[in-house]
Amino acid sequence: MGFLQRNSFPLVAAGLLAAASISYSVTVNAQESSLTGQERRIAELEERKAELEAEQENRGRVVVDDMSGTDTARLEADEEFIGRMLDTALTWESHTEYESARAAMTTVYEIPEDSTFMTEFLPEAPMNVDSEGTEYALIDLLGLDSQVSGFRSELLSVQGTEYAYLVLVDVRSTSDDGRAGALGTATVLLTTDGDGGVSDVEGYAATSRVRSSGPE
Repeated sequence: MGFLQRNSFPLVAAGLLAAASISYSVTVNAQESSLTGQERRIAELEERKAELEAEQENRGRVVVDDMSGTDTARLEADEEFIGRMLDTALTWESHTEYESARAAMTTVYEIPEDSTFMTEFLPEAPMNVDSEGTEYALIDLLGLDSQVSGFRSELLSVQGTEYAYLVLVDVRSTSDDGRAGALGTATVLLTTDGDGGVSDVEGYAATSRVRSSGPE
């Protein structure tokens, strides 16, 4: 896989949201009756404009679908499906949540427990054992967490109803005290069937960028 390598705990980053607002004002000096007529006409034009834009968008979608052999609605549904699956696998704040995420991947998404995705990319969480044989979850000892920041999917191939994707997932892991963290991009390969099923799931992670902040 070249620059890609297996990673037991893919790092997941918190998502950032941006919002924009648009404001406007209109000053009118015409008589009230004239203003009412103008507003009615503007409303009619705006409605027609929206209808034309919708028609153009639909025509564009048909052209894209015909040219690529894909279904735009299917691509959008797959995008949502992939997002949910990534959140399930890569969002956790404790050992218990990590194990719950693993369980969900095998039950909800039916990924085999003995698959490389489960054994190498999302393996059983490591435990520390003291001299008396008592086990301690490493995730909890280190105060690790993981959260999805965002992802970008690329359609690789289409075979009937099966769509194969390459997905780049922005990920982050931080310590409880916030003093240390790592950023990275996980790579996930998967195939959807359009009916809620997923197969051929593989996971890899590039080298992470580590950040730490201690006393200066």
